[in-house]
Amino acid sequence: MEGLKTSRVHRKLDTRLKILGFEIMDLLAIMMLAAVNNLMLGRLKFAPVFVIVIPVILAAVLYIVKRDKPENYLLHLLRYLSSPGLYSAGLKNEKLEEKRRNLIAKI
Repeated sequence: MEGLKTSRVHRKLDTRLKILGFEIMDLLAIMMLAAVNNLMLGRLKFAPVFVIVIPVILAAVLYIVKRDKPENYLLHLLRYLSSPGLYSAGLKNEKLEEKRRNLIAKI
């Protein structure tokens, strides 16, 4: 009788690709900041500060803030902060209640 065929399976197949601890979107944001700073402020006397130092500071802040957070944490945080307000299925809308009262009063 022949033994079972086995193969190695890598762990964490569902995790996102990270380079130096950064997600691809984070690296893209850092590089875009450096590129825009270079285009706008590259001719200044202290351009290396804007082109190199500020993106490195952003990278360090992102690395520290996103440590032990789920994937796409900043994207979800931005979506949450930009949402219009409170969503609840149980609370009544005061404007709709006022319109309903006005319609009942007219009848």
